[in-house]
Amino acid sequence: MTRRWRVERDAHGIPHCWGATLEDLAFAQGWSAAIDRAWQIEVERRRSEASVAGLLGDEDWDAFATAAGLAQIARSAVTGLDPDTEAWLLAFVDGVNEGLEEGASRSPELTAAGVQPQRWEPWDPAGVFLVQHVLMGSFGHQLWRRRVRATLGEDALDLLSHEGVPLGGSNAWALTGSRTSTGAPMIAADPHRVLEAPGIYQQVRLGTPSIEVAGLAFAGVPGVAHFGHTGSVAWAITHAMADYQAIGGTGRMPAPITPAGVERDIGLATMRRLLLARTVDDVDAALEDWVEPVNAVLIAGADGRVRERVAGRMVTTDGTVPVPPARRDLAEGEVVVHANDRRPSVAALGEEFAAPHRARRIAARLAERERWDTAGLASVQTDTHLGSWPTFRRLLGGVTATGPAADVLRRLLAWDGRMDAHSAEAAVFATWRTELVRLVADHPRLAALHTPTGLAPMFAPWTDTVARIGAGIERVVHVGHDWGLPLGELAAEALARAAEALDGATWGDRHTAPFVRTVPGHAPASGPLGGDGDCVLATAAAPGLSDLCWRGPAARLVWSIGGDSSWIVPLGADGAHDRPHERDQHDLWRTGRLLPVRDDDTPPPEETR
Repeated sequence: MTRRWRVERDAHGIPHCWGATLEDLAFAQGWSAAIDRAWQIEVERRRSEASVAGLLGDEDWDAFATAAGLAQIARSAVTGLDPDTEAWLLAFVDGVNEGLEEGASRSPELTAAGVQPQRWEPWDPAGVFLVQHVLMGSFGHQLWRRRVRATLGEDALDLLSHEGVPLGGSNAWALTGSRTSTGAPMIAADPHRVLEAPGIYQQVRLGTPSIEVAGLAFAGVPGVAHFGHTGSVAWAITHAMADYQAIGGTGRMPAPITPAGVERDIGLATMRRLLLARTVDDVDAALEDWVEPVNAVLIAGADGRVRERVAGRMVTTDGTVPVPPARRDLAEGEVVVHANDRRPSVAALGEEFAAPHRARRIAARLAERERWDTAGLASVQTDTHLGSWPTFRRLLGGVTATGPAADVLRRLLAWDGRMDAHSAEAAVFATWRTELVRLVADHPRLAALHTPTGLAPMFAPWTDTVARIGAGIERVVHVGHDWGLPLGELAAEALARAAEALDGATWGDRHTAPFVRTVPGHAPASGPLGGDGDCVLATAAAPGLSDLCWRGPAARLVWSIGGDSSWIVPLGADGAHDRPHERDQHDLWRTGRLLPVRDDDTPPPEETR
């Protein structure tokens, strides 16, 4: 088959894929993914097939993928597709296979591993999508709640199953036209995920003679499922925090029962339809068939409408059911904020949500001025005000300290509560918080939680006692007295320990990102980072364990309807090590700046390749 397609790249290596038809475009996008992300997509494909141990030695993941049935779900998800979606998917897979040899030749990771990537099959994009989302649901939190019930009893969930979920933190908000400098709606979003090298999101521009779409793609998956802008309509998502999964299996390696596994569908038809959307109603209609994750969605259109809704399905004892869409159009002049918080539209869907701090802070910042432009919204995305600080300050206000601990207390009570990278006081706070978490975790009242879980180590981020207490330490401060925790005494002892541990470092000296899933010896240096888990700039550490940032904004974007949109990712567009565009966006990302989505308006010429 002769295809007419082309891939051009802008000054930062971001691909602009063009095809004469939607299938030609899919071919171009697949080719681009293979060229730029050959190592990444080979790893994720192997994860979906439970065969990554031979490449990375990750036997636990292979056991988990087998227990979860990822390979079988992926194969089922591409069976029975409508003809248009099937043709689009197959063209993408053909493009990946066309680019694999060249992509492998520019991937030193594959050379070092001594492997060549295998040719893709039609189900591999579905498998990659499943890998990226199978642990994003409530499964891990359900494991923790089960452990708390078994060791401390049902009542302990009030203390330890809390607002302040570990591994959470994404923001999105929308403004109607009367609140923007252009007079048309805007959406700002920054999805927070595990920071990886290469990054999980691939910036792409996708065009045919009839469409022009910008968005964030998952490398190895066609389209732009979660964040897209088609010119006349744009959308962005956050995790709705729904309990849409159930726990399957027992023993060392339990697995989630996912809606995709029941439905045998991952929403590929929706992904294709979103590329063709022209109106708010088009996006809304496409999302009726969305499966998982359960997402809260913001949609803005050129007609001035802004809509919020929830999309996805939840597992029940009888199969799956669609979540209530909670669909609502904003009134003119209104602003809506989504930050994984317990809002009326999602409150009934889950048990654990993020603390309300990010949502409240964004709303407060947006109230500071009547109209906002792209640069202004980008500045909100990097706000470092720590929402939980008033809780800790009240605790410290009742503490008496002497000697070096008194100096620590004085510095903290005078601190402005901002987790700026250059702030020494922010580092002092983090040191004290770490000591407080450890003291609480070691208290005899919680001793039962330290018995072995019997679970594989890969579940530790959800079930490790110190990690969970650290993530929810604000809740512990609120209700810990009712549980016999002498919080004043523990806070005072933490001050004394902090005084001994202080080394004059700033927060940014300690708060850097290791960028996981990279080849040993090729880990990029992140540089100092501001923010923290309860900041809008939700660069989450693991209080009590480490000040390193494991999760943060995997992208930032501002979609402007009828104006200039902007975006940024950590590191860069190219996933190959030691290439010019491997990390040329990184300092911009770290310091809160964005790039224009369109750096030129010249469409790629029609070309046969």
